[in-house]
Amino acid sequence: MSLQSRVKRMLFDEPDPKKIMRGIGFILLKTALTPAGKFDLRAAKRFSLILYNHARRFFKYPQKAVFTSLFAPVELVHAFGLCPFSLEMLAGIAASMDLAPELLAGTEKEWLSTDFCSFHRAYIEIARIGLLPAPVFVLATAHTCDGTYKSFSEVSSLMSRPLIFLDTPYHSDRVAVDYLTEQLKNAAEQIEKVTKTTLDREKLERAFFFSNRARSALLEINEIRQNERPLLFGEDSLPFLTIWGSLLGHREGAALFERYRDELKRRSEEGWSQIKGKKRVLWLHLKPFFPNRLLRYIEQELGAVIVAEEINSVYWDELDIRSPWESLALKIMRNYWVGGIEKRLDNIRRTIESHHIDGVIHFSHWGCRQSNGGVRLIRDTVTEYGIPFLNLDGDCVDERSYSEAQYLTRLEGFMELLER
Repeated sequence: MSLQSRVKRMLFDEPDPKKIMRGIGFILLKTALTPAGKFDLRAAKRFSLILYNHARRFFKYPQKAVFTSLFAPVELVHAFGLCPFSLEMLAGIAASMDLAPELLAGTEKEWLSTDFCSFHRAYIEIARIGLLPAPVFVLATAHTCDGTYKSFSEVSSLMSRPLIFLDTPYHSDRVAVDYLTEQLKNAAEQIEKVTKTTLDREKLERAFFFSNRARSALLEINEIRQNERPLLFGEDSLPFLTIWGSLLGHREGAALFERYRDELKRRSEEGWSQIKGKKRVLWLHLKPFFPNRLLRYIEQELGAVIVAEEINSVYWDELDIRSPWESLALKIMRNYWVGGIEKRLDNIRRTIESHHIDGVIHFSHWGCRQSNGGVRLIRDTVTEYGIPFLNLDGDCVDERSYSEAQYLTRLEGFMELLER
């Protein structure tokens, strides 16, 4: 029986946190202990071990566990000495373990609309059938998805835990900044009440310090990846999203990004040239998390390399402990998915120019309306540069409608355009 089958049985036959933890550990340690190949970074192996340790803490100390939404201010959670766990990434992990079809089928039996994002449906089902320990509280923001309030409210209700929700304004004027700043102050007060502790300013400063270190390292990583010779496959950098959801503001998150930076610097200085891709691709939005060969096919068979990902853009300034709540508010509001699409288009333009992009691929995750709704404008922006654009419709979590042959054919056609 395969590792995935064993974990699947643990989850659906006898959902027990200890068994789930062992199953996740088997898979992550198998990845971590696999000898590094000529393309692999040692930091990637460390990444698996750090995620394993983070998951272990979550199960071992549920009294410190917090469910968070993607891009929530996890620095605040770390400042209270708690362990944040992104529910969106939890759905991605379930998909990578081939568990999503059963989870999503369960939501359909409960009459949850299939129109709703599969990330949200998957983690709602995980909460409904009791696969995870109940957290101390649930923390979510209105960005970048307008369905977050509905799904996090449902999880909060199912697990009988308080929901702390930040209503992110659409505009970024002074009134909006003050509105969100006040909400963050109130959120800290709510956490104090729930945990019966007082926020220690030194611990908040420490969380800001590690967050700023991670930001600085990622800026350097993105700059190094502008190198004429590709030094890292996009398949290996798209998982950075996990750090956003759980480890930003924690010592391990900062150290991990710094490991990646240092290894890429070393490769650059040594003139490393193992990756032979000739065409440089920008990847927009997310990727499918279930087992598939799309990225590997692009990068190791078609001869293109993903040298930049929209999701790994650094869009915020350093956090300032002198005005912590406003600083966190500005970090949230400067996200390119908050407000009008012009912010996202400007970010795409900057990346095309800085990374010398030859072509752009947008993965349109079904149910992600705020991303898919802008595809026509994104296409128009990309064509300003006279380079090819490919929109791939699909689902990041639900593999039941995935037809690999169709995707590979479209990627081959895209590659033909790149090579003209």
